[in-house]
Amino acid sequence: MRKFALYSILASVLLISSCSSFGKRDRAAQAPEAEEALPAPSTAPADGTERIDHHKLPPPKKRGFFSRAARAMGGDSNTANVGPCPAVRVLYDASRFVEIDGPEVFANVGFTGEIQDVVSSCRYIGSDPIEIGLYVDMALGRGPKAQGNQRDVGYWVVVTRKDLAPITKQSFVGRVVFPEGSDRVRLVTPEIAINIPRANAEISGANFEVLVGFDLTPQQLEFNRDGKRFRVDAGFTQ
Repeated sequence: MRKFALYSILASVLLISSCSSFGKRDRAAQAPEAEEALPAPSTAPADGTERIDHHKLPPPKKRGFFSRAARAMGGDSNTANVGPCPAVRVLYDASRFVEIDGPEVFANVGFTGEIQDVVSSCRYIGSDPIEIGLYVDMALGRGPKAQGNQRDVGYWVVVTRKDLAPITKQSFVGRVVFPEGSDRVRLVTPEIAINIPRANAEISGANFEVLVGFDLTPQQLEFNRDGKRFRVDAGFTQ
């Protein structure tokens, strides 16, 4: 009886040891292999055009019916862009405006405006055009010489090839209404949609820039370039 019990214990130990070894072999077989080193990116071409490194493109996704439908409706946001978004900047000389009626003293200031921020996002995959959506955040002021409680504010958005001439320009007008007793108000524009065609799938968004600014008179532009500044709550500074 004792021998039988001893044999049973030894058999159990051997069985457990065998299962443990099998589990280790199975995990070792499932361990991911080291990723292969990516080829070094090619040097920048002589024409200065920034191209997409196709070794770093996002892997294609398996698409079912609902995924294809979402992509057709513009709702497929799970695939990363193939390259960087264009830079979006506020043109400094056109980032603010000051209306002055008479000598440059605060008592002659009408409406003022300043672009506080621009929020943007972009989308492009494969050889699709670059689609950009942006919002312009402005702060407007009402000085002593301002007439009425509302002002139509003209602003523009320009797409340029980096360091080259503009490609397209869109102009807009936003109406600002000042509540009774208020001399400052904020305006966030509706979404501005921009579409930038690409010559081929290798052209990166880094080749383009988007510039934002106010419509200015020559006098207002000169005022900005001279570094002068009026603020409704701070008077005149230079």
